Amino acid sequence: MIVICEPICREFSHEKVNSGFIYGMRLAFPDETLRFYADKSHIKAIQDILRHDQIIVENIEYVPIKFKDSSSLSGALKYYLLFKKMFSELKEVNTDKIFFLSYSPLIIYIIKKLKQHTNFINLKFTFVLHGDFENIITEKINPVNLPVSIQPVEKFDITAFIKKVRKNKVSYYPKKIAGAGINLIRAGLKRIRINPSKWLSTKEMLLWRASPDFRYVALSPHIIKNAVKYIDTDKLNIHTVMFPTNFVKPTAQPKNEYIKFGIFGYGDTVMLRSIAQRLSQTNITQNYEIRIIGMDNRGTIGFPHITCPSPGVPLTRADMEKYAADIDVFLILYDESKYTVSCSGTIIESLSNSKPILHFNNDCINTFNTPDNPIGICCNTIDEYVNKMIDLIENYNAYAFDLKEYRNNIMKLRTEYAIKNSTSQLKDSFTW
Repeated sequence: MIVICEPICREFSHEKVNSGFIYGMRLAFPDETLRFYADKSHIKAIQDILRHDQIIVENIEYVPIKFKDSSSLSGALKYYLLFKKMFSELKEVNTDKIFFLSYSPLIIYIIKKLKQHTNFINLKFTFVLHGDFENIITEKINPVNLPVSIQPVEKFDITAFIKKVRKNKVSYYPKKIAGAGINLIRAGLKRIRINPSKWLSTKEMLLWRASPDFRYVALSPHIIKNAVKYIDTDKLNIHTVMFPTNFVKPTAQPKNEYIKFGIFGYGDTVMLRSIAQRLSQTNITQNYEIRIIGMDNRGTIGFPHITCPSPGVPLTRADMEKYAADIDVFLILYDESKYTVSCSGTIIESLSNSKPILHFNNDCINTFNTPDNPIGICCNTIDEYVNKMIDLIENYNAYAFDLKEYRNNIMKLRTEYAIKNSTSQLKDSFTW
């Protein structure tokens, strides 16, 4: 039996990559039963995305689990009891390995403590490295130097407060104060924060009690290349499995009256607003659209060329792909300070939706957009980025051939990065 666990994500979070790993494990271990532990809402999201992608995963057991926020004392205890029960169940099915699709420093700590128990000493673990791995980096840089708007602090109006107090009778306040105190105590007991980042660092937890029984999966080769500068990667037994994705059926190249840019998923609202401001200060003669295919449109209201079909409300996978269908270019807004030792799902969505990209010079994105097989355009500064957007807007028809070539190169990458081509690496990461 192959046991897989998602101990953090709920609903649609990471559903694309996690469904890719599940299908990849099926291909890597075709004769084994799969058992998948996850929150009930995430299990449904995985089943929905596999159905949407027309992927059939046979011989799989879905086991709902409940977990809490790992930054509370009750959450830490919940994880301890959850993993203890789960590890005991491993012995019942005669397996000694578990594949974790995500982790936190606290989760690593609890698992390594449990492994010291006699009953669990022979257990082996593989963890997928995601955004938390970025915390091994000590220095933080922001080469773009975007301005940060700071809201003024609201001053306390003593006159208004006194008027409000005088409106109520004296007998009103003892009960009010007592009730507020009780509610405060109750809330405090429920939400005692332990903030693991202050006493459990990612780097320390990964290296603590490091052994061959712990392996890790990086989603791109640039991760290990950069991580060497910050952590002893030899101790971590890191394997590379290119971001596993069930690619959707490619759509036809759009034929629009004017260029349409798309931002798929979370994006970067601060960067987008800065770009929008620069574009608005330019005398652009042609029409264009920047479509936010996600729910976060903060800071973009009032810019006439920016649209958001579903502000504040999550889109289904089918809707996201529907709104991406007529997009010419995906905008990837992460500068070189982002995704140094992690991989952005945005670039994978670009491949999956067959969309050329316009991006900043970034180690993660550069791994996919290479000089010998370009899938888009790379810019070094925000001014260069904006100027390239203006050129694409004003000369949309002239870029038709380039966009077609980028799309053809994307189809090559889709073939190269198909899950079936990563099964050997995936199997190596989970074979002792």
